Amino acid sequence: MAIIETPPQPQKRSHRSNEGKIQADCYRWCYNERPETRKLLFHVANENDRADSNAIQGAIRKSLGLVAGVADLILLMPRGEYHGLCIEMKDAHGTQKPAQKEWQVIVENQGYLYRVIRSLEEFKELINWYLSL
Repeated sequence: MAIIETPPQPQKRSHRSNEGKIQADCYRWCYNERPETRKLLFHVANENDRADSNAIQGAIRKSLGLVAGVADLILLMPRGEYHGLCIEMKDAHGTQKPAQKEWQVIVENQGYLYRVIRSLEEFKELINWYLSL
């Protein structure tokens, strides 16, 4: 009987999974500790690096409103001078892509606060400060 080896599977980039874990921890904390945000803090599923992605699916996502660079989390709660809060999750080594930087400038010009967050502690501090405005 022949042994059939499984071909190597593509690995997710490690920093993406770290960012995903940070984001999940942040969302869970906010959901439990700041219940006023429950329906107003959400993830925008805008990633374009899916393993099942192809040109047709990409075109469909664009036709449905996919916009490159959109922040990972958006909080639709105006506070102080801000219309809302946009949060980009990065791990300790992550950097913004050009489209993310461009989107940041656009939303800041529209009166939104935009922050890059790298840890649960940074997130807690930001949310508590923002909601106190």
